[in-house]
Amino acid sequence: MDVTDKILKYCAFQERSCREVCRKLAELKVPRQEAEQILEELKEQNYVNDERFAECFVRGKMNNNRWGRVKIRVELLKRGVDDAIISEKLKMMDEDLYVQNLHYLAARWQQENPSKGRDYMTRFLLSKGYTFDEIRQCASNQEEP
Repeated sequence: MDVTDKILKYCAFQERSCREVCRKLAELKVPRQEAEQILEELKEQNYVNDERFAECFVRGKMNNNRWGRVKIRVELLKRGVDDAIISEKLKMMDEDLYVQNLHYLAARWQQENPSKGRDYMTRFLLSKGYTFDEIRQCASNQEEP
């Protein structure tokens, strides 16, 4: 199996960013010039598309992992996605579902850790990628009868 077949399988298995494909090509010890040519061909054939990757990533991490915007942005930046694309895709997030996820995580954390204080919950939610303002708003909504 040659390098092109391997990289096609890699891209067909799940959405990949351009940087992930470059790393894989480097892992396969493909010379840089050849790797750039392969990447351009993959882009032309629409096997690699950072916008599509970012959209799938945002949807998946929000729906499955219940991540907040901060963590999603950081992870997409790590994968080499342009900040403008990230901002565009984050604006497309379902705001109601986003708030529901935050409330779900807060309620679940409180249920599993009844003896721990609010500071611990705040740290947990910050680690999930929610902002302090979002967490404070969520906490004030939960206190109302």
